[in-house]
Amino acid sequence: MFSFLRKGLLLLLVLSLWLRPARAQRVTIDSVVLEHTQGLYLPTARRALVSTIVHDDGATYLRHYLLSPALRQQRQQLRLPGHYQLSNTASSRAHVLYQLHRRGSDTLLSLVVDTLGRVVAQRRESSRWIRWQDLHGELAPHTAGFLTTESTLVGGEVLFRFTDWQLRPLWQHRFRSAEGQVDVAPAILDSTHLWLLVTNNARSPRATTTAYCLQLATGRVLCRLPLDYHGERRRPDVGVMGPGHSLLVAGCSSARNRLSHRSPGHLFYTQLYPDSTCHDRLVTGSAEPHLPLVRHRHVLWQTLRPAPDGSVLLVGETYTSTSFGTHLALDLATGLATVGLGRVNKTTLRPREVVAVHLSATGQVDDARVLPLPDTSSYTLHGYWPARRMAQAAQQAGSFRLRGLAPDSQRVVLRTGRRVLTMSLQSGQIRTVRPIPPKGQLSDVWVVQPGFLLLYHQQPKPARIELERLAY
Repeated sequence: MFSFLRKGLLLLLVLSLWLRPARAQRVTIDSVVLEHTQGLYLPTARRALVSTIVHDDGATYLRHYLLSPALRQQRQQLRLPGHYQLSNTASSRAHVLYQLHRRGSDTLLSLVVDTLGRVVAQRRESSRWIRWQDLHGELAPHTAGFLTTESTLVGGEVLFRFTDWQLRPLWQHRFRSAEGQVDVAPAILDSTHLWLLVTNNARSPRATTTAYCLQLATGRVLCRLPLDYHGERRRPDVGVMGPGHSLLVAGCSSARNRLSHRSPGHLFYTQLYPDSTCHDRLVTGSAEPHLPLVRHRHVLWQTLRPAPDGSVLLVGETYTSTSFGTHLALDLATGLATVGLGRVNKTTLRPREVVAVHLSATGQVDDARVLPLPDTSSYTLHGYWPARRMAQAAQQAGSFRLRGLAPDSQRVVLRTGRRVLTMSLQSGQIRTVRPIPPKGQLSDVWVVQPGFLLLYHQQPKPARIELERLAY
């Protein structure tokens, strides 16, 4: 998947602050190097920024394109002597951070750009103890500073840093795993509070996740709450900020002390508060009359939207994961087992239906629907992958089809291999918004907003990006 979509998708799908144009609009960005291109959106300023790195005559050119709500384009270019690689981007309320690593040295250059494309702060530092490939920036649309992370080579440690827009350090926190790899989900934050979901021993079925709430201005830890509850082992899928700086989380739960590679487990939903209180709900198919169709199905929950009355809507996709053993069984049944292990040593995931669950303010299931989608897709990796790890990898690669939820919470926006479409969560009715262009071009949804979508189309030869705004 295109690199700037991966960075921005988690936030951009829920943003809806662009002005509404009277008709569909397009803009084309030429002279880009696709593998060195990033995109960010600043909702407060209502600006999109697309940046690309170009090397020429022993220098590096950082080109960034600022796009207004009407897709009017303004281009800025910065020349840097030497060969730099763009290693990280982050955003705040009104600024964008670029971090570039100079090839052949340990220099890390940080640049802060405002919404007019001007460089307003910069800093050079030694990156001797920082692997520039392991830098990551967060999207922080409600803050005036930048939240960045650094992970170690072996994955057993993650460092969070928070700086102001002038690159002055404010605080830092380090998370370590006593065993195995530590994973931290994308940060969930508002203007005053920050929630982090930290998973220790992340590649193991016995992985444990802890929710940390921090005061954003000082970095003070307000609470630490384990996600496991009453002996259940839990893995989060989706989380959002709720009322009172609370954290709303949903995912998969198992009654055992480890998540099964085969059993889909049960849905859990919990609301955590900075004062360490929580409201918890475990949803099992056997106990809920509304969930007969969801039982025994793997589900990746991707969208969680709270309503003013305290109820929440959860939307995800069911999937099947076929790995080494199943392929081998199929080969034996068809007499093809002599082909060898290379043919069967892979795992394939196939997204199936769209699932929508409505929970009341008390955590009861009011309604649940499983909606078939005729457009199929698949994602394959070599080797054996447990179903949930495979689902996480497929989601990161953009192979699941859900791209956003309409503001009225009645429709979802999906992107399949053939088209961009909307689906009614009540009837399952499908409406095609736009066909996908022919092979050779990559198209996807970047922003979902009230009444309009912002799509991007990537063309390799000649290298260009086209952004399109159209009604849905």
